[in-house]
Amino acid sequence: MTQWRSLDVESIVSHVLRLSQFAEAQADTFHVEFLLDGRNPVRTPPFQVDFTPQDAEDLRWYLEDYLAFPLNPAPQRAARIEERMREIGVTLFRNVFESNEAMRRAWARLPDLNDTRIEIVAEVQHATAIPWELLRDPETDKVLAVHARAFVRAASNQVEPPPLPPPQPSPASQGREKIRVLLVICRPRAGDDVPFRSVASRIVKTLSDEAREFVQLDVLRPPTIEQLSAVLDAAKKRGQPYHIVHFDGHGVYEEVNQLADWLKRLSPLILGAGGKHGFLIFENPARKDNADYIDGATLGKVLTDNDVPALVLNACRSAFADPPTQPLDANSAGDVGQQVRAFGSFAQAVTNAGVAGVVAMRYTLYVETAKEFVANLYAALAAGQSLGQAVTFGRKQLALNPLREIAFKPIALQDWAVPIVYEAAEIELFPRVGAFNKTPLRITSNLQSPTSNLQFDLPPRPDIEFIGRDETLLALDRAFDSQRIVLLHAFAGSGKTTTAVEFARWYNATGGIGNDIFFTSFERRKTLADALNETIGRAFYDDLEQSGVHWLTLTNEQRRNVALQVMQQVPMLWIWDNVEPIAGFPAGTPSAWSKEEQDELVAFLRAARETQAKFLLTSRRDERGWLGDLPRRIPVPPMPMQERVELARALGKKYGQRFFEVENWRPLLKFTQGNPLTITVVVGVALRQGIKSRLEIRDFVEKLRAGEQAFEDEQSEARSKSLGASLSYGFASAFTETEHKQLALLHLFQGFVNPTIFVLVSKYVDSLEPDRNLNQDPEFDDETLNTSITLLSRAAEVGLLSSPRHGVFTIHPALPWFLKKVFDQHYPTSSVSNEEDLALRAKKAFVYAVGGFTFYLVKQARGILDVPKEVSEFGVHNAPVAVLELEEPNLLHAYKIARVHNWLNPTLEMLQALRTILLRAELIGGASPR
Repeated sequence: MTQWRSLDVESIVSHVLRLSQFAEAQADTFHVEFLLDGRNPVRTPPFQVDFTPQDAEDLRWYLEDYLAFPLNPAPQRAARIEERMREIGVTLFRNVFESNEAMRRAWARLPDLNDTRIEIVAEVQHATAIPWELLRDPETDKVLAVHARAFVRAASNQVEPPPLPPPQPSPASQGREKIRVLLVICRPRAGDDVPFRSVASRIVKTLSDEAREFVQLDVLRPPTIEQLSAVLDAAKKRGQPYHIVHFDGHGVYEEVNQLADWLKRLSPLILGAGGKHGFLIFENPARKDNADYIDGATLGKVLTDNDVPALVLNACRSAFADPPTQPLDANSAGDVGQQVRAFGSFAQAVTNAGVAGVVAMRYTLYVETAKEFVANLYAALAAGQSLGQAVTFGRKQLALNPLREIAFKPIALQDWAVPIVYEAAEIELFPRVGAFNKTPLRITSNLQSPTSNLQFDLPPRPDIEFIGRDETLLALDRAFDSQRIVLLHAFAGSGKTTTAVEFARWYNATGGIGNDIFFTSFERRKTLADALNETIGRAFYDDLEQSGVHWLTLTNEQRRNVALQVMQQVPMLWIWDNVEPIAGFPAGTPSAWSKEEQDELVAFLRAARETQAKFLLTSRRDERGWLGDLPRRIPVPPMPMQERVELARALGKKYGQRFFEVENWRPLLKFTQGNPLTITVVVGVALRQGIKSRLEIRDFVEKLRAGEQAFEDEQSEARSKSLGASLSYGFASAFTETEHKQLALLHLFQGFVNPTIFVLVSKYVDSLEPDRNLNQDPEFDDETLNTSITLLSRAAEVGLLSSPRHGVFTIHPALPWFLKKVFDQHYPTSSVSNEEDLALRAKKAFVYAVGGFTFYLVKQARGILDVPKEVSEFGVHNAPVAVLELEEPNLLHAYKIARVHNWLNPTLEMLQALRTILLRAELIGGASPR
């Protein structure tokens, strides 16, 4: 084993203050030994810790629950706890540094807190009995854990630390050393878990361009304990062991038999939960819950066996341990390892195994806190600070920038006490790069790749930073662990292309793939030969020439074979974007590719599965007809509300406006249905028009629903950026003029399209007076209905609609605006006569169709369900009323039109339908109709 390399302490700090905590016989009573620079120890008289069980619970609530539930009276309780935190810190300071004259003189000898490393040493069983991180000087009101040069914890009987791995020289770093970091991102609940890159992306973003030249950041794939052991072992055998293992996931401190229930309760806003023993949760796909619970001793042995000196845990409660409630067993009191196992502190177990430095969290950690802390931690490490200094710097930035937000407006949270660090000695993991900028670090730049020569034609990053999509990026990352061909499919404007490109940059930056990343768009006709020429032919032309292979002289078949040979040797990621036109888009549209050309592309993908290449395809549909079971399919879901808020805030910054009143904007963000392109457009319009108040936003949404608010959309822009172009894509060429006229009637629908009503509107629109009265049920045949469903399904392929299941359709949030133009073209308003007013005829057809069909459902519902006596004469049945509830927006819209024009029969029908919905709501305790 090579000699462990640590820094000369004098080269980093001027003073080292060691505070050793010793328990007295009386419960909760301790004395402390003060040792400055290793000379003249001084001890305090015994004192009782002023930290009650109620204090402990209050602090836990403040740090773990308050941010998620900040409504009254929570702010008053939080203010009281903040004051109590100050009192505890001041009392502890006085118990130690003002306990007697000798201690006062000892403290006075300390000239500068900024140049002092403070080490807290405690017996393992009492390590968390005193909240040392709260220690506060009453004279200056400075928290020592925030203002010292480094504030760390050290084990009472530290074992020999492992060797520090020799850094690997980096050719691009001009002699600078390359530091190796292995990032373990565990998300056992997949898309329902904490956002995939919530913390990890900050690590990548934090590293400056200079730092990226000497930092090797790899992601463990897949994130299992077996894979971790194998990767660390292989790195050690290469003579390049990792310097840091960074675990980004869940820590749990719990009874073993409660772990499964805990995992089910986990909130995606928080990294972890509590319990009785410390564990980290690695993934294990072989288990039903996809989870392996690994204790500190096990992980510590894996790290020390493979010469890893430092572990960073942004997992919650990885440093949590309860103080003892009863004396230790006499047989185990002297066994430090047994004490660690008894009290469950994961971080101390890892330290006890011989890991030189461990960063951990004392309480459950919010994702927002983790983002802020980890960004600053790595910024300090990359500048050459020791682990203890970097953690203290991270605490300082949490204190200086206390605003955190989960679901409401930003709230100041004093969470700087959550991170703690165990450090055997000051070790330098990164080369020093001069004086470190101590100003607060704010990360606003986009995710960068460690290199700048990504090939070829990769689209540029978005104008604003890439937001969210963590569930999709996680699914892609995990899919490529076992698959070579993956298809990303989603609704128009869902950001498929942007997500695919972001994934490529992320995958490259974290060691998933090398620098050979290709991008080919199939929006316009492109054969396999065309695609190979612009990618493989360009990228490897010189290498092939040197090998005697002259690309330009090869036949198409030879180029295909050469490309596959290159892929056998070179790992690469190739994005095939917008593949839907290859088989004809929408379905039934003639393809620009011949059947032979389509088969050639599919055959190439099948052959490429046996190479080192990975393919990421994007489409608006799942492409089963063309690709069969070849790819792994991943749908892009709507953005969750939190990501919509984050995207809207980023747009606000772009337009120079603050965006904090989330509740005001929620109706508009809900209207967008989580479609990022729609969010970008409609929020941008609202911001440019100065819309801010709740009333203004509500009126704006109503105009959007009615199609009265036009989008200021640049039609000249690419389809990926222009909402109008995105919705227009395929519409003009995919449908006949007759179908255009029929689809224009979708403008009248409000969010939900029932194919039966759509058929009736199409039938009635050609009549001056719909041929039915109040007692007639609407008539339609199955063939006409199936034709209607087919047409609507094709519209869903184009992206005008979505179809969560067969025969059910919802409207793209921008559809009213888009189709209003089409509606006005085919159904113009006339002031000459009602016969000439086609818009009025269309509205009348819609009203009669909605009234007739909903009253038909009402008659189905009557007298079938057992209900209380007071409503027995108008009972409601579940199935028909469930359909009525879906039709409520259309009902209300049609009812308003009918009242304006005094169309009596459909008005009466719709009143019956609305009454049925109301009665059903009262029966189940729900809300009344809008």
